[in-house]
Amino acid sequence: MIKWSRVRLAFSILTCEGLFATLRERLQWAPRRWRGEPSAGPSAARPPAMPRYHDYAGALHVHSTYSDGMGTVADIAEAANAAGLDYVILCDHSSLDARRNGENGWRGRTLVLVGTEVTTDSGHLLALDVPLSFLPAPDHAPDTQRAIQESGGFGFIALPCDLKDHWRDFGLRREGVGLEVFNLSSIARAKISLPGFMLVWLRYKGDRPQRAFHWVSARPARELRLWDQLTAAPAPDGGPTRVAGIGSLDAHGVMKVAGRAYALPTYDELFRTLRTHVVTGRPFCGDAGADQALVHGALAAGHCYIAYDNYGDSTGFVFEAAPGDAGGTPALMGDSVALPAASGAPARRAVGLTASAPRTRSLLRLYRNGRLVAAARGGRLDYRATEPGAYRVEVYLYRHRLGRLCLGAKPWIFSNPIYLHPVAVASPEPAARRGVASSSSE
Repeated sequence: MIKWSRVRLAFSILTCEGLFATLRERLQWAPRRWRGEPSAGPSAARPPAMPRYHDYAGALHVHSTYSDGMGTVADIAEAANAAGLDYVILCDHSSLDARRNGENGWRGRTLVLVGTEVTTDSGHLLALDVPLSFLPAPDHAPDTQRAIQESGGFGFIALPCDLKDHWRDFGLRREGVGLEVFNLSSIARAKISLPGFMLVWLRYKGDRPQRAFHWVSARPARELRLWDQLTAAPAPDGGPTRVAGIGSLDAHGVMKVAGRAYALPTYDELFRTLRTHVVTGRPFCGDAGADQALVHGALAAGHCYIAYDNYGDSTGFVFEAAPGDAGGTPALMGDSVALPAASGAPARRAVGLTASAPRTRSLLRLYRNGRLVAAARGGRLDYRATEPGAYRVEVYLYRHRLGRLCLGAKPWIFSNPIYLHPVAVASPEPAARRGVASSSSE
């Protein structure tokens, strides 16, 4: 029987489909002046003083010797410490043994958390913050998702558009289940080609092996389109649907080629590439249980962004919203915000959105329900949103600019959406539980 996933993968490799897509990404157009809704100028509402956020970078979906990974938990923790990670989440296949054996918690400067990857009849799910009694999990996708949520945990659909093992029926996605928008292993399969593999190998064996990952540190177009489709689907109030997104490594510390196993890329090398940054209102306190709840709460709420930190340290990126003249509570990516009721001038019915990146030589793009609505250079984008929808930001670094053409552009940061609703909608959890405290509590 023909395995069409293998045929599709072979076609992608032979036609260099992914290589050409990556090369196209390196050229980005920057507008002189955006002609959509007006960007926030001197008269536009700027968000009020925001809480001081804490930014913690981590690696998700890491496999150890408890399933099919090459390294022990101690090996992974050592690599995470060396790479400067604040947290790492193990997701061994149908196993929570690392937690059962007490290998979770603080290891040096890195918090080791333990979830699991479960296989269903529709694909793979990452189950986080579930009890030891969660396994064995049911294999019918709706039942698995229900079991995750009823156990007090939360989940993400893994490998949603993978060429080899994708999720097969998104009609089975349960409300509240998030999406693994970035999976570095899946991206590599989609982007690699014969000439690309040779170039990656030469770089990997050269004096700057970390540059080899630049060719697979790419924008996953299919997954982003899917995410936009899911969030744009109307909720009962007519607004967008909340779907938290994460970026994962699917790291095993081993690569299998023609039936042989090679110990590359290493955990340390992978931990310096794709990261998910959680943004919280209070810092780690050193208590493993409390800090675990802080990370889990941020991921579940979508208070996080995805970044290729091998292109540059993204720490400090913020995407936030504040209602305009109507006032209200500031909101962070992942939150829902009610559009103020119209009262005459269109500007009155607006929410000010602000995105700021830690580097000025960057191009910021704002999307609403998957459609580009604004762009700006210089590390900051301000926009006055007047329509309901899911608004998210992409940031690209670039080397040079020729007029409006940004040369050598690299996909860098991808935020979770801010969800604007036509009526008041509360965020999924109280601010105290989410860890987003007011500035007075700092």
